[in-house]
Amino acid sequence: MAVAEKPARRGRRGSMFATLLFKALLRRGGRAGVAAASIVVGAAVVAALMSLYLDISIKMSEELRAFGANFYVGPAVAGGERGIAEDTYAAVLREIPNDRMVGASPLLYGIVRLDLGPAVMAGVDFRGLRQISPYWQVEGSWVGVAFDERNAMIGRRLAESMELKVGDTVTVINRERTQNTRLIVKGIVDTGAAEDEQMFVNLSLAQKLLNLPGRVDFAMLSLIAQGPEADAMATRVNAGVPGVEAKPIRKISQSDGQILDKIEGLMALVALTILIITTLCVNATLSAMVAERTPEIGLQKALGAENRAIVSQFLAETALICVAAVAVGLILGFGLAQVLGQAVFNAWVTFRPAVVPLTLIVSLAAALIAAILPVRGAIGVVPARVLKGE
Repeated sequence: MAVAEKPARRGRRGSMFATLLFKALLRRGGRAGVAAASIVVGAAVVAALMSLYLDISIKMSEELRAFGANFYVGPAVAGGERGIAEDTYAAVLREIPNDRMVGASPLLYGIVRLDLGPAVMAGVDFRGLRQISPYWQVEGSWVGVAFDERNAMIGRRLAESMELKVGDTVTVINRERTQNTRLIVKGIVDTGAAEDEQMFVNLSLAQKLLNLPGRVDFAMLSLIAQGPEADAMATRVNAGVPGVEAKPIRKISQSDGQILDKIEGLMALVALTILIITTLCVNATLSAMVAERTPEIGLQKALGAENRAIVSQFLAETALICVAAVAVGLILGFGLAQVLGQAVFNAWVTFRPAVVPLTLIVSLAAALIAAILPVRGAIGVVPARVLKGE
């Protein structure tokens, strides 16, 4: 019988605890509302800034990719067979997470002879090259098919020196003069760099002309990664694919990280300030609630309530107010993130699921910290003095 009574007693205690909890909140709806409003404001700002940072960091990384590739992969050691094998390059791509890859292209260079003289030819993956070089100005159009061995693209200065225009036909002869190929100039490239003096063909054709089947000199990649992330990817590739050396291009990847670090620091400072203000507001409200409920607490203690029960009740009330307030704050915060995204970055902010638990944890931690002093005050209530009316 005693064993059967214990679950029933625990059930009655739980029911009584829930009743006391909800009645306390209903009777003091005004003060609970003030505490909830403070938490709503804090949660909304935290959610907005967190959404903005998580989303804008990705959008900004994508925008910064317009300045070119930020990752290099080449042979680990000089000497031996030239470059790296295409299979090895494919293994490198498998090591890079799909959500971090913007584009990639292998490159194979060689000297060939055109109708009016020698030129540097680069074998590339045109689709990947277009993704990692969005800043290129192209007259005509890009070569769009991976197996296209009839068209080529030529740099602006090379086209001028060879008197070539879009649509012209040019003969390409390999260095040994054992093979010649007639190609149509599909696009003229203007980059403001060394590429303006080069000719670009599909990798497969370059391998045939240079007699280097299945080889590439190196590869350039454009990844969504900054600072330590780029270093971590390089380490992963070097460990997972023998015979290659992967490394971030420091000038570009460090610029990404520096910009985002400044934004992150500013947002963290604003969020911390708002959380401190929220904590102080909640603390003041909870302290007033404890003072108002001193007779009730004294009566509970006089009837045998332990300090642990008093603490549990106040923490549960605080947690319940916090969860309800965070739910409202998340909705308002996502709306605020859209306003900030349009005002500052001229972009809509995508919802990031990670914002929900992070905002809840941060807000709950702030609310519970705010409850420490009021709870200590509740524990310090002396039943005898309360019953005497002191």
